[in-house]
Amino acid sequence: MTVMRTTTTVVFALAIASCGGKKKDGAGAGTGTGATPSGADAASAEAPPPPTPVDQAAVRKVIDAWLAAQNADDFAAYDALYAAKMEGVKRVGARTKRFDRAGWMADRKKMFDGKPMTVAARDVTIGGSATAPTVELVQTFAQGRFSDEGPKRFVLAKAPTGFQIAREEMVASTVGAPVAMGADAIGLVLEIDGRYHLVVKPEADVAWASGRITGPFDGMHKYALRTAAAAPMAAEWASKAVTVYDAGKSCPATVGTLRLVGGGTPHFGEVQLWDDDEGRTWTPAERARAIYDMGDHYLIGELAVTGDCKPQYATAATAKITVATSADLDDATEAAAVKKFRALTAYKDIQTFFTDDGGSGEWAPSPAVEGYDLGGKRYVVVGASEGDGCGAFEGALTAIYAIDGANLTLLSNPADGYVDVDALVDSDGDGKPELIGRTPDFSTVVAHFMPIAGGFAATNVVTFPFNDCGC
Repeated sequence: MTVMRTTTTVVFALAIASCGGKKKDGAGAGTGTGATPSGADAASAEAPPPPTPVDQAAVRKVIDAWLAAQNADDFAAYDALYAAKMEGVKRVGARTKRFDRAGWMADRKKMFDGKPMTVAARDVTIGGSATAPTVELVQTFAQGRFSDEGPKRFVLAKAPTGFQIAREEMVASTVGAPVAMGADAIGLVLEIDGRYHLVVKPEADVAWASGRITGPFDGMHKYALRTAAAAPMAAEWASKAVTVYDAGKSCPATVGTLRLVGGGTPHFGEVQLWDDDEGRTWTPAERARAIYDMGDHYLIGELAVTGDCKPQYATAATAKITVATSADLDDATEAAAVKKFRALTAYKDIQTFFTDDGGSGEWAPSPAVEGYDLGGKRYVVVGASEGDGCGAFEGALTAIYAIDGANLTLLSNPADGYVDVDALVDSDGDGKPELIGRTPDFSTVVAHFMPIAGGFAATNVVTFPFNDCGC
């Protein structure tokens, strides 16, 4: 399922003109380690410590050198750019593999074989903190008959000689042009400190926030919040009625306090600094500031839910959508779905990868099979995620089929890899299923996937930086 993370589009289209992510699993409730947010946030007189700016020129110098080394086929220069302890995440289609430094260099050395390669970067964005800068870009790579394009993410660490690459991840690998994304009528929901929040707007303006920063709060990532009473749409969203959905059932809800949320998973080296910064331990306020500044911010509204729903997503209160319910599958249908799944070219490619890596038997011995009923039509989702890729095998694949009697028709594009599917929904009345779920990139908390020709594409995605090592 194609996912573009460079820009998130309008997240929740209500009837107002201003309306517009083990870590592979979905966001779960965490235990807050800081103050609980309240309506008094904005009134607090405590000023957060000012952030130290990232040395943009020094970071860009590393990326420029990284591009130059590859385009010049200079492996020694390439090797010198990486920290002594680092992690690399390689993705090619449905294949994922994670490496420590030695494994990464052994794998990368194969590229430097005298065959000219062309590596380019666009949409370069530098963020993070002064001690652990991050870089997000879209990489295009071509060598021989192979070419791909996709978002890539780096985490840098300070060394005596300057910044070095401590983490590099190819977030997605796509052959051909990326899919154009459109607006979305589904509102995505975040759970933070045991409370549910509607994502109102991505890439929110930090000037909308005031008062102290609360947190960090633990979840899939760490989060920090700040009241956003100055958001230009605050009056329109005050007590806005919405409907939230949870595993096929719905509950009414209203939008309360608006806040900005920042967050992510910090690099372990940065956390070590917080615990011992030349003999000093960082205060909760300083840690919250660092978490808040890790990346872009989302404008969120705390939800007051009537009923027992644990919201996965939301719509306008007046919206008419079709929500899938769980459907029991007979043994024959389930067996047929698994057989088709294992016959996929993408499955066989991973099987070859698994066997070459020393595995025996099926790489996915027990795929998960889930049936759904959506508007009188039946669907089956087959998925498997095996291994951790930490210097060894990792394979992940999802396939979605429409059930028509004994026939199963493939709707997804297995070459796009894996999606952890939470729900199926039809929000636009076209009779086609949409997905709520996430990709296993460590950053994505939740996404909404719309059907396109030959598969699904994410129309909006909630992600936070993942700067740590997955192994």
